Amino acid sequence: MNLFRSEEHARHWSGFRQEAAAGLLSLADAMAVMSTPRHRDRLSGRYVSSAPSSAPAFLERLKAISRNDPFWAPPG
Repeated sequence: MNLFRSEEHARHWSGFRQEAAAGLLSLADAMAVMSTPRHRDRLSGRYVSSAPSSAPAFLERLKAISRNDPFWAPPG
């Protein structure tokens, strides 16, 4: 993960690839994705066993934030 000050900063990075532009998220959007139970409850003793039930909320939030861009589609 690379963190940049702005989208402009990221686009001027020497390693930037145009096909990865859809991967640029604002800090607010990244926080919204990470605030689902899948990430918020990582220190819970039931984290692994609750993963299947927390995945749908995470995926829905990710789809909403990313506007369902294929860049963010889970593999497989």
